[in-house]
Amino acid sequence: LSLFSVTEMKRVVGDNATLPCHHQFWVGDDPTLDIEWLLLKPTNRQRVVSIITYFAGRVFDPNEAERGRVAFAGEYLKGDASLLISDLSLTDSGEYSCKVKNGAQYHWSTISLIVLVKPSKPRCWMEGKLLEGGDVKMSCKSADGSDPIHYKWERVLDKGKYVGKLPPLALIDLKNPEIVTLRNLTKDSAGVYKCTASNDVGEESCTVEVKMHWTQYKVKSADIPKHPLVTKTVLSCKMFNTC
Repeated sequence: LSLFSVTEMKRVVGDNATLPCHHQFWVGDDPTLDIEWLLLKPTNRQRVVSIITYFAGRVFDPNEAERGRVAFAGEYLKGDASLLISDLSLTDSGEYSCKVKNGAQYHWSTISLIVLVKPSKPRCWMEGKLLEGGDVKMSCKSADGSDPIHYKWERVLDKGKYVGKLPPLALIDLKNPEIVTLRNLTKDSAGVYKCTASNDVGEESCTVEVKMHWTQYKVKSADIPKHPLVTKTVLSCKMFNTC
């Protein structure tokens, strides 16, 4: 009997990973069972490394530097030969093969483990003058994280309500989606804008608030004697989660 299967698994640096391997070769109190986990690293396709082995009734861990970080996850003699890797690092990425043998019977399974770094918390910032009728450019960037990192801007708060979509005149840079330009600013441009940076293993976000302020000033004009106060609209922004 020969069984073969391949799966892909993505995990985050620092997490634990259990690579599945199940067999049906338990045949009694004294099985002639051999189990071996092998690693083929993506940086060196010619080198196969033995990770952990069960042979002649004993477990062998040939890599002393990794001892205690790699172990069988279950009852390997009773069908669960899954591999547990603790505290993952980027160098753990590779193609892992589980080989189980009992006499003339074999079971093979292969797991492609991809260890990734989730995006770091991005920094949000603005460029341009916040004047009515003007334009302002909003940007965000994560300093760390495995590529590809995707960026998405949305307006999350407007007058106490969730909005989601950007204003109609907002311009997204298709080549650099982490950059959005708010054009022709008005009081309707006010709100909280969130940028989310994401990849296959996680996401982080930051926010920018475009906030309306109302100021009053005296108009020294003989043409408006009955209206000494005139309201002027001023746009300002308050940034959160910036560096």
